Amino acid sequence: MTQSVNPLSEQHSWMENTRVPVTPQTNPQLWYQWYGILQEDAPEILDTFLENTAAKMEVTVDYLMDEFL
Repeated sequence: MTQSVNPLSEQHSWMENTRVPVTPQTNPQLWYQWYGILQEDAPEILDTFLENTAAKMEVTVDYLMDEFL
């Protein structure tokens, strides 16, 4: 008898990983990738991205920019 794999359990663990906010501290590679894309392709929403990141990190935008940019 073969044991079947439950795809929902694998999907659930992937879903759990998406609940961690992406910040320069939690996932720097992905965050800086997003920052670079927004800087080039959508500079009009870059301020909002920085404000949202600062809120997730519970720091000021000035601190975020001084420490990570």
